Amino acid sequence: MTYRWQEAAAPEVLRAGPPPRPLPPVSELVDEVLAELAYTARGHPHPLEHLEETRRVLTTALRAFLDRVEHGPTPENRDALVRVFRAFGADEAGRGRTLECLHHGMRVAAAVTWRRVAGSGAVSPDRMAALGDEVFAFQEEVSAAASEGYARVREAGVEELRRRRSRLLEVLLGESGTAPTPGALATLARSARWRVPERVAVALLYRKDVEGPSAPAPPSDVLVDLERAEPCALIPDPEGPGRLRSLERSLRGFGAVMGPTVPIIEASLSLSRARELAELVRSGAIPGAGLSRWDDHLSELLLSRDTALVAAMARRLLAPLRGMRGPQRDRMADTLLAWLESGFNANEAAERLRIHPQTVRYRMRRLEELFGARLREPDTRFELGLVLRARRLLGPLE
Repeated sequence: MTYRWQEAAAPEVLRAGPPPRPLPPVSELVDEVLAELAYTARGHPHPLEHLEETRRVLTTALRAFLDRVEHGPTPENRDALVRVFRAFGADEAGRGRTLECLHHGMRVAAAVTWRRVAGSGAVSPDRMAALGDEVFAFQEEVSAAASEGYARVREAGVEELRRRRSRLLEVLLGESGTAPTPGALATLARSARWRVPERVAVALLYRKDVEGPSAPAPPSDVLVDLERAEPCALIPDPEGPGRLRSLERSLRGFGAVMGPTVPIIEASLSLSRARELAELVRSGAIPGAGLSRWDDHLSELLLSRDTALVAAMARRLLAPLRGMRGPQRDRMADTLLAWLESGFNANEAAERLRIHPQTVRYRMRRLEELFGARLREPDTRFELGLVLRARRLLGPLE
């Protein structure tokens, strides 16, 4: 195979070139790579912070590469290389570092080795092109092995952190059996890498979109456990600027029912309140869409707290409607509630019901006949408003 530089050069120039020299010892190559690393380390994680470790890794890599150049790749050569760099990647992950140091070091080592091999004349020109491919393949092999070891340790660390956060969430929700002391809570939070806030809210999570992502992606300071019987999240400082908007965006196909904001030691109370609201969402009494807040549904929660009591009130107050057929009774009850909610304005009540105002007036005349003077009593109107709202929320009670 003839290269362009061979065709361009005069034969006597080629013959006058220096005779081939043997490849330099591995230790000499390592020293040269370390020197260049020290020079080019500006702006990179410094590869020479652990000099002996770096020297050992470089020696292993260069010896394996040169052995491969001389004898070709063997399973033993490759397996030894993979073991070394898989362990290196795992160690870097364990120390909380990235693999940038390795990638930078391998780039420098490849450049130095290529320069020395090409300059030595120990490799024939027709072999140099193939050698370039081997350099890149070798770099990929080293990077893949290190990345595998790195990923294993990182994944194990992520899983351990998830367990610690689940344990912390269990303690905060009062499900551990004993109330933690402030010191114990601080220790648990520190091991879970979580800053203890003053106030929190608990949200129960449920899947809303079957085809959506398998899990929500809330902000990193939100404690989430989807493996509980009741998947939930504990939200720090929920009243902070943009917090709830950010949480709602992160639900990704999930709905959330959030209890009230409470001091952190009362997180279990927020969970209890969220359960009350979740019951209404599950029953369809309150539409579940995105994030439903306990604070926004206090009247519904109050009316649903003691349904037997509300039913007794409904039977007493709505007794005049009892003689009507079911559909007619429903229409009259809906009209009366719309009339009360619109401040006794027939036109506005008609808009609420999407019927003609004259129909509202007709029905109200009929209701005045049935209820008599009681419809003019403020206390009766108040109680009627309560039971009619409860009826709309919970269904027929009388």
